[in-house]
Amino acid sequence: MTASGKLAEPVRGQVDADGMLLSADPLLMRLHLRSGGAEGGPLAVPELAEICRISRRLRMNLSRAVQASDDDCRIDMWVETRFVASDKEPQVSLAIIDWKERLYDDSDKVDPARERDFDRLEGRGAIRTDAALRIISLQMPVESGHLSDAIGQSLLEIYDVFPPSAHSRLLEAVAERQPIRNQRMREKSGSQRLFLFQGQPLIDKVGIFAGYRFTAVPDGPEASGQDAKPMTGKLISDNLFGFQLGPALRQPLGKIIANAETISSKLQGPLRGDYASYAKDIASAGRHLLDLVNDLSDLEAIERPEFTVAADDIDLVDLAHRAAGLLAVKASDHQIRIDLPDEGGKLPARGEFRRSLQILVNLIGNAIRYSPDGSVIKVRVAADEEFARISVTDQGDGIAAEDQARIFEKFERLGRSGDGGSGLGLFISRRLAHAMGGSLIVESAAGKGSTFILSLPYRE
Repeated sequence: MTASGKLAEPVRGQVDADGMLLSADPLLMRLHLRSGGAEGGPLAVPELAEICRISRRLRMNLSRAVQASDDDCRIDMWVETRFVASDKEPQVSLAIIDWKERLYDDSDKVDPARERDFDRLEGRGAIRTDAALRIISLQMPVESGHLSDAIGQSLLEIYDVFPPSAHSRLLEAVAERQPIRNQRMREKSGSQRLFLFQGQPLIDKVGIFAGYRFTAVPDGPEASGQDAKPMTGKLISDNLFGFQLGPALRQPLGKIIANAETISSKLQGPLRGDYASYAKDIASAGRHLLDLVNDLSDLEAIERPEFTVAADDIDLVDLAHRAAGLLAVKASDHQIRIDLPDEGGKLPARGEFRRSLQILVNLIGNAIRYSPDGSVIKVRVAADEEFARISVTDQGDGIAAEDQARIFEKFERLGRSGDGGSGLGLFISRRLAHAMGGSLIVESAAGKGSTFILSLPYRE
């Protein structure tokens, strides 16, 4: 990217109703690709995607300053959107009329915490390589002493392609600068843990291939948080779903979702409206099944006798803001306001960061799902000498006294159907709370909303 300051001509782009980048001038396309996007995929620059979403939701034109960034610089832009209503699908046109780049230096303090929240929630790690697949940076979900000297080594010196027959396919994808999807990799030393890698090619300032950005998800019994052990035949058979069926289901479901979203966004040309609607339904059903696969993997993990969690020092106020941030778009779609504790406050507790965040995302997500549009969800914190507590209160229909114990049972949904839930979220959340030395309870009455209270050991 070479633009700086006032542009002779605006940088333009077009985004459809589903957030897909339909067209983009070269400068915007390069930023989109460097941000992990793909041609024809969703706009991958979060700040630009957000202003497009707001313009589309409000059905009005917007003009405002936007700050974006890539690996090398911070970009200050002045962006104008134009909402284009049509009989088919509303679209948003982008016009960037000012573009100023500033390279990062040692004085810059870029806080990556929010970007890592999604990764930490799912237990993902991150690896960045150069064009020769040499590791530039590495952050894995579980500390591994033998990986401390991995920087500078080839990715394939640290990880084996699994199964070995996929080795040539991986190298072919790298040679063609293609995304790498659902590739299983196994550590060569130490615990020999298995991971599922997703890789996105990176393009530098002048459009040259610069390497890959990988995410790595534990793909086996280690994903539960238990101590890693060498993989044996018995271990595989004892964890059939998490080790074999889960990964086998995620890959085809991911393809179904991606293809259905491509069809519904009409990227390949005009399509009858009812067919586009069918494709959206297919994508929605695929996402529901994928959520169910993830829930079943968690269920298998927590029901093992040896299941344990980490004892991290956490702050429940910070976690509340992080969880609400992850669900901000979902809440906004329903005009729901999440009322949070003062961001300057703190409530220290003991519990595993990732699992505690998982519980709060589940509780706030449920509150959004079962609350009326335009309502308020209140998140509050309190503590006594023994426990730190965080509560989530909604303005939904409430839960009758006789049903309050049932909602924590497996697959229990109190007769609800079609709302996208699996009936496992609260069961898993309560088990995780107990594993961390705490509890999860509900206070509610029919017609008066519900309050879910998570208690964890208080930390002075």
